[in-house]
Amino acid sequence: MRANWSLEETELLKKIYHIKTSNELQEFFPQYTNTQILRKAKQLGIKKRPEVAKQSRLSNSIIQRNDLWSDEEKKIVLENYEKMGAKGVKELLNNHRSEEQIKKTAYRLGLRREQTTTIWELTEINVNREKLFTVEVVYKGR
Repeated sequence: MRANWSLEETELLKKIYHIKTSNELQEFFPQYTNTQILRKAKQLGIKKRPEVAKQSRLSNSIIQRNDLWSDEEKKIVLENYEKMGAKGVKELLNNHRSEEQIKKTAYRLGLRREQTTTIWELTEINVNREKLFTVEVVYKGR
């Protein structure tokens, strides 16, 4: 999902990006993933100081990444995605994950959204013989 940065957020990022680690930036911008923050910084042409960049890399090792999915989150996706879709799972996760993140995780877990088929039932037929002969057929989906 594309991040829409406000002017205030962009200005704050410009001021602090070069002196804050990825984890510290996540505290300032909890609504964005580390990747979204990095992309915005690249778009703005700002870089971290070398010592801060090194510290970020160390603290962002795969074990400490905040954007990894917990076993509990994966379980919620596994149990609900096929029936509820990304929007329903997002609500179960208290809006902690974006629909795009949920879809990608579901795909990685080998899940596909259950395709629903609408069954149509004939509910009435109306015949009008005034001036023109017309037939109206009404169906209701369930």
